[in-house]
Amino acid sequence: MKVSVIIPAYNAENFIRKSLDSVVNQVYKNLEIIVVDDASTDSTKKIIKEYADKDDRIIPFYQASNKGVSSARNIGLKAVSGEYVVFVDSDDELTPDAIRRMVDMADKYNSDFIDSYHLLYLKKKNGKLYSFTEKKMPKQIQVFGSLNENVKVLDTYTYITGKLIKKELLKGLKFDETLTRYEDLVFEHELKTRIKNYVLLNKPIYFYYQREDSLVNTLGKKHLCYLEALKKVKNIYSKYNKEVKDTIEALLFQNMILTLFTKVIKNEDSLKENTNLALQTINELIDIFPEYKNNNKINIYIKKKIDVFLNNEQKLEKFIKKINKINFINIYFNYMIIFNKYILKNPLD
Repeated sequence: MKVSVIIPAYNAENFIRKSLDSVVNQVYKNLEIIVVDDASTDSTKKIIKEYADKDDRIIPFYQASNKGVSSARNIGLKAVSGEYVVFVDSDDELTPDAIRRMVDMADKYNSDFIDSYHLLYLKKKNGKLYSFTEKKMPKQIQVFGSLNENVKVLDTYTYITGKLIKKELLKGLKFDETLTRYEDLVFEHELKTRIKNYVLLNKPIYFYYQREDSLVNTLGKKHLCYLEALKKVKNIYSKYNKEVKDTIEALLFQNMILTLFTKVIKNEDSLKENTNLALQTINELIDIFPEYKNNNKINIYIKKKIDVFLNNEQKLEKFIKKINKINFINIYFNYMIIFNKYILKNPLD
C-alpha cells in the first residue's frame, strides 16, 4: 500500500533537512513524498532539489509566487497517487516508525483515519528542552468509529498533520485558501463528517517544536480569523442532530472566548481600543450562536461573564487590564511540562 506524504515548505532552510530526513528514513518504504515549495526566498528550494535528486520517491513542486500553506497543500492533494495520505509540516518530524505504525493500525481496525498525539518540544530561553503532550496519553488505542456512532470524534485533535487519511475521504476536499489561519480546523471537521472508523493511537509519532522566545509571535489580532473559520465549521454540522450541534457549538464558542482573552487582545492597542474590540467580537460571536444561553454544554461561568461584560463595559475594561498582565501561554506550557511530561525513550518500541 502506497502512502503519499505532503510537505508544504516556505523559508524552511533551518529545519527542512530534519523534516525530510524523518520522512525519507521511515521504516515503511512504500512512499511518495510530495514537497511543495511556496516560493521561498531562502535556500529551501535548493535543499528540496538536492533531496529529490537523491530519492526518486520525492516529487517536488515549486510555486512561482507565495500563496500560503493552504495553496501548497492543495497542490500536494492534486498530485496524490497513494491509497493513504499523511501531512507533515516542514519544521516538524515523524518518528522512524510513524507511517508503519499507522498503516498497521489501519489494517488491524479497518480504519480510514488514524490519528496521533503530537509530542511537543519546548526550548526554554535557558536552553533546556522539555517534551510533553497536550493531553494525557491514553493507556489503550481508542477506536471511536464514525461521528454518528460517537460524538467524541468532535473533541479530538484538529491538527491536520501526523494522521493517516484514506485517499477516498479526501475526494473533492481542499483547504480554504481564503483563511490565513485555522484552515486545519475547517478541513479536519469536513473530514470528520466522512470518517467511518476513527482510531486514535496511544503513542506520539509526530514531533512539534516550539521555542519560548518565539511564543510572542502567536499573539495578536490575527487570531480574529477564528471567527471566519468557526462560521464555516458550524455550517458543516448544520444538518446534524442536536447533540452534535450543541457539542460543536460549545467547542467553537468557548474556544473563541478563550482565544479572544488569551491571544487577540494581547496586542499594541490601547485598553479602550481592546475593550471595544472585545465587545465587538463577543457580539459577533453571539450573532453566530444566538441560542448559546440554551446550550447546556457551554460553561456556565463563561455565560455569566459574557452577561456581565455586555451590561457593564467598565467591568470588561477592568477584566482586560487585569488579564493583560498574565502570560497565559507560559502558564499553559509550564502546566504541560509538569503534568503531561512525556519522554519518548524508544521511537521503535
